[in-house]
Formats: sequence, structure tokens, C-alpha cells
Amino acid sequence: MSIPTDQLLTTCDIYRPFGAGSPTYTNVPCRLVPDLSRGRNAVFAGLSWTHYLVLDATADVLDGCTRLPGAATVTYADGDEVRIPTGASSPRFVVVWVE
Repeated sequence: MSIPTDQLLTTCDIYRPFGAGSPTYTNVPCRLVPDLSRGRNAVFAGLSWTHYLVLDATADVLDGCTRLPGAATVTYADGDEVRIPTGASSPRFVVVWVE
């Protein structure tokens, strides 16, 4: 199910891998939501975050987290880089978790 476009208030560029010289996808509709207090107090597998990003289900964005079979611990690595709003000089965010 697609998210109504009026709910995705800006656009972002997705770079793969983090730090790539050029974007993999450009002008992807999105909404960036601040979530520092919840992200800082998270106890989910040691992950923390400052924002979450709402994207349409068709968007292709990857996290860099892995978990060994049968283990509860998540190993963090850089996922995709997201720049919001679209543009090379925009603030950079690393994708921590995708669901």
C-alpha cells in the first residue's frame, strides 16, 4: 500500500554504500521525523537513533545491521546514506534499521 504523497513532505537522495560519490536514487519522496528521546532510550539490541524516515514501500533503502542465527545481539555497520533534502550539500544520515 502506497503512502499518500501529501504525507511525504520532502525528498531525499539515497547513496549506496554510505559515503558513495554519487546517489543511487534521487528525489525519493519522504518525511523525516525527529525521535531523539525515544531513540536515545531504546533498549532494542543496543541500537539508537535520532530520527526516523518515512518512505513509500517501493523505496529501496538498506540498513547495515546483521544478526547471527539464534543470537539476540545486532552487529551495527553503516547502511545506506540518506541526504535530506535532496542535494549533495544536505545533511547526511546513516540508515540504522529498516522495517
